[in-house]
Amino acid sequence: MKNILELLKEFGLEIPEDKKKDFEKSVLENYKTIADYENQKEKLDKASNTIKVNDTALEDLKKQLEGFKDVDVTALNKRIQDLETEKGELEKDYSSKISERDFTDILNGSITASNGKNAKAITALLDLDALKSSKNQKEDITSALKALSEADDSKMLFGVAENKVGSGSPIGNIGNSTGNSSESMRKIMGLPTTEGDK
Repeated sequence: MKNILELLKEFGLEIPEDKKKDFEKSVLENYKTIADYENQKEKLDKASNTIKVNDTALEDLKKQLEGFKDVDVTALNKRIQDLETEKGELEKDYSSKISERDFTDILNGSITASNGKNAKAITALLDLDALKSSKNQKEDITSALKALSEADDSKMLFGVAENKVGSGSPIGNIGNSTGNSSESMRKIMGLPTTEGDK
């Protein structure tokens, strides 16, 4: 790129030596190079593009807001607040049911482990509210069941259930037990006995 002084010289204009510095200073203050011009143009193009993007976003926002122009904001806020309250109540109820289920599982497991014979009767004797609010439910339930199993008025609700073994055939015994039951059955049914066939 040619210096401004060289360009002037080519056109027949020459600046005296004592005025060259002032001339160059004046040119630099009032005129920009092509590189400066390109930088400024690039910045302006970027700014223009940003404005276009912002205009588009603003138009989109206006269109979206038009859909809400008839909306009652107070009613909408009230509905949101009601839904938040309802959600909180549902979460609380769900949490309560989970806690109740877990407590019941621990209680039933502990009654079985302590050889309780009648879970309903044993449960009726326990202070369930105190056990539910306990920090150590399993240990406190075990202690309460132990106390019940040792108390005179409730120890009969605990222990291994006795299996009564009966004497008799599950089908039944017909006739006298000393005879051949097969032959007795044949007689009752009116069939010939196998003894007569011998």
